[in-house]
Amino acid sequence: MLLPGLTRIADHLKTQIQYSILPIARRLKPHENLVVKARVKECNSAIDKLRRRNPGGVFDRDQPENYTLLSLRDLVGVRVLVFPSGRAMEVDGLLRAQFPDWLVDPIENNGLHLALKYNGRYAESSHDLHCEYQIVSTLIGLFWDVEHAAIYKQAPNLKGLGPVMRDQTSAVYLALKAFEAEFERQIEISESSASAF
Repeated sequence: MLLPGLTRIADHLKTQIQYSILPIARRLKPHENLVVKARVKECNSAIDKLRRRNPGGVFDRDQPENYTLLSLRDLVGVRVLVFPSGRAMEVDGLLRAQFPDWLVDPIENNGLHLALKYNGRYAESSHDLHCEYQIVSTLIGLFWDVEHAAIYKQAPNLKGLGPVMRDQTSAVYLALKAFEAEFERQIEISESSASAF
């Protein structure tokens, strides 16, 4: 019964975010992109997250009220993928104006900034539901899709792969950041050369 309502909220939040960033979307250059994706956390993932909050990972059957899915801050989420990442601060400015009370919780890896993340109570929800949105480089966001499927949804015989792959994952982040920085530098050089003529 909860899923249809969550799906409607995800669609509504996605549409609201798309509308808010329309001024940027309308003036994108051919090499830029801006993609908005919504999702509702999968049931097993939500239960695992609730379980991780409890000592020993077990639920107390005498206190079921402590284990409501609605207590998760990311049950509904929207990800804004931006390329190049220079547009991220513009997107952030427009969305902060739309969601001024939402709390910032940036995503980092070994001191490297990966994404802006915000969560807060969603006013359009009939429940006391908190949602989140992220603003992330398209390159890193797409890598997360691959990484999540490969590492966090793996077969039982591959459990524990996350810690083993930590260094490689960090190396991918550095490489993607370097690619983007160089791409943006080359675009600037190209545009300043063109404007000189």
